[in-house]
Amino acid sequence: MLSPALRRAHGQLQGHRQWLTAFASETRQASGFRANGSSISSGPWRQSSRNISATACVSSIRSNFYWRKRQQYELNRNQPQAYKRPETADVDIEFIEFNNDFREAINDVDFKTVIKLFPEARKRQVLTGTLLWRTVQCVHEGLRRVKRDREDDGRREAIEDLIAFAEQLSNAVRKGDLEPDRRAHLHLLAIFKEGGAQAQGIAFWEWLEEQDERYVGLDVYGGAIELLAIYGTPLRELEQMYERALQRFPASFNAYHLSPEAVVPDREQAIEIKGISMMLLQGILTARLLRGESQKAYLALDTALRLYPTLTPPRIFAMFIEERPLNEAYTVFALACRAGVVLPFDTARKVLTGLRASADMSSPDSHITALRQMLSVVYMYLGAGGSLTSNVVNEIIIAFTQTLRLDGVADLDVKQKKMLVSTTLDAIRKTLEIFARYGTKPGLSAFNSIIVNLGGHGQSKKIVTVALRDAQALLLRPNHVTRRSIVVAAGMLGDKDYVAQAWQDLVYNLELQSKRAELPDYNILVKAANAGGAVDFAEQALEPAMKYIPQEVTQSMRDRLHNPVEEDQSSKNALDVSSLLEQMKQLSADLAVVDDRTVDRPTTQNFAEQLLPMTIPLLPLQQSGSEQEQKALYDELTTEQPAVDTPELAGLPTDALSTSEDSRADSESKPDIPATKTSVNTDSESDSPDPLPPPAPPASSTGLTFGSLRHENWKTINYMLALADHNDNAYNAAVDQAINAGIAPPKREAVLRRTALPEKPYLGLSDMATTDGESEDKGYDAQLRRPRQEILRLRGRTATK
Repeated sequence: MLSPALRRAHGQLQGHRQWLTAFASETRQASGFRANGSSISSGPWRQSSRNISATACVSSIRSNFYWRKRQQYELNRNQPQAYKRPETADVDIEFIEFNNDFREAINDVDFKTVIKLFPEARKRQVLTGTLLWRTVQCVHEGLRRVKRDREDDGRREAIEDLIAFAEQLSNAVRKGDLEPDRRAHLHLLAIFKEGGAQAQGIAFWEWLEEQDERYVGLDVYGGAIELLAIYGTPLRELEQMYERALQRFPASFNAYHLSPEAVVPDREQAIEIKGISMMLLQGILTARLLRGESQKAYLALDTALRLYPTLTPPRIFAMFIEERPLNEAYTVFALACRAGVVLPFDTARKVLTGLRASADMSSPDSHITALRQMLSVVYMYLGAGGSLTSNVVNEIIIAFTQTLRLDGVADLDVKQKKMLVSTTLDAIRKTLEIFARYGTKPGLSAFNSIIVNLGGHGQSKKIVTVALRDAQALLLRPNHVTRRSIVVAAGMLGDKDYVAQAWQDLVYNLELQSKRAELPDYNILVKAANAGGAVDFAEQALEPAMKYIPQEVTQSMRDRLHNPVEEDQSSKNALDVSSLLEQMKQLSADLAVVDDRTVDRPTTQNFAEQLLPMTIPLLPLQQSGSEQEQKALYDELTTEQPAVDTPELAGLPTDALSTSEDSRADSESKPDIPATKTSVNTDSESDSPDPLPPPAPPASSTGLTFGSLRHENWKTINYMLALADHNDNAYNAAVDQAINAGIAPPKREAVLRRTALPEKPYLGLSDMATTDGESEDKGYDAQLRRPRQEILRLRGRTATK
């Protein structure tokens, strides 16, 4: 079925065609034709045709190409053969229809149609202006969607088709068949990088670097650095390439090398400096991260945040979250949120998943702390303007329900389990209530987790029934995982009749789909039957499996039915349920803060009026350092000093801010620079009107002025440098030890768990609910303060210890 917009466009084109035919006929009759076929008077037709062209062409595609076609028609129509009804009008309409189809395919990211229509687009010479760039951008986004969304057998084939098309485009650029467009070239390099086409990408870049500024700029250099970094080029060569780019564009060289601390003309204002490319900075930052140069990477992030505190591309933050340990990733995520930078949902979910996985299920403290951290992440993401999704709700709810899987819960009596289930359910209900304000509901996986963890581990059949009813109320239909979950819960409940009923329901629904139970299903049945006393039923239920599951496998399942493997309980610690419930109160207090701040459903939060839980571990200080000392050092490093003569910066003309490859705007974005001066008449105190108040300083969408945001970012980067220094030293020592022992190096997160920083309570949302001057007592500012010499060392200003 045609969409409303497409139907309207089609109707308009049909109307133009009918009107055009009628008008041409009437014009021929009114003006007459000579015997040789040439018209007596072509004035009215010529003027009308121009009007039609202006309406149908300029407003649709804004291209001079259509005017050239009309002019050619005007030349041809006075020739002898032109007395017949010209076909050019239909050709023009077909031309417009083609362009509409091509542009619509680009807008819809219908890359298959774009690839199909591209040869005709080249033939019709329509790839002018921004259309080539948008074509390549469409292919790039298509590649990302295929990699993210498709898991079927056609995924590899689709990727290969996209890479082949990108190679076709790059070859056309090299042959001169397509107009050069640096944005298109950047996307082509990204396609080769993300599609795994190393050879094609490097070959294209080696050709590009030899071309002039129409083909290559700082952004293209940045994309090439990322491409080469991912495929193993040594960091030394990439740093040289970075310097080569700066030398090639002298204005950028002055801007980048003006000061190690990125001194800006006015820390309170948005700035725009010619020659700064965030894509180039992103490229070298990525290379440093991939090669383990965390100090240089964080200093590059510090530069980006100083220059553009609210416009640093999300991809830069995402790279740190992907490459650095979880305790660093958490703070980088918080940095972005505080500035109002909305990161991609996949990035937010990575942090949430990492926090949930980090919980030690043998430690209630670790588990509840992870829950509080996850809630802080969701709140900061929402406060920055991020959108909640069902996946976010699922991550939180699943983590909450896992409280019933803590070591020792199985040994609690029925009353204690009931109290724990009730407390967990209260937290879940409040969370769902908050999320519902933003139109977000849980997905089926959340209910599956409730069935297993609260219903099964919590020993509550009622919870299973309520969960199924609530899922149905949200129009969520039980799936195969849901039915497996019910079988598991039935076994934990020790109800053999319920086990039989749940299994029969599972098999029945499989038969409705012409399917049958598979080995994982039978393994679940065996475990549930052992726990629920339904061994005899399971014995009979295994009989159909003998027809299509190897005999040795079915025999193994029968053996486990009659001789179940007892789980080792010796390593589990006794659970202090009273202490756990007290910790749950902290989680409830955090939920109360979120509830209070979101009751009016704001799209963003005013973080200037709030203290945020920006960090996970509290770093020990080698010596005390007052806030005044920190501020003095900040001023010293981030403002012009008398001995430093840098007139170039203040005098640099403004120009467009180069954005990352993730930008989807048709033109490169420019940060707004609000007015900062107000004219006031001071001739006479009595005659002059009251002076106008100065305009409010520019601020982030989250309420922090640029000056305040730059200062807070500087302090947080100091913390990140210290934390990265600790993490890298611990990991490098572990790797050296493994090499000396002749064994494989351990994973970074495993090392950091073994060499954890001193255990201190996590400062969550409810611990920072006020700004009454108690922040130092609560430890927030204290952990960001470092003594002068330590800051200088971490920033590479003094000899490294």
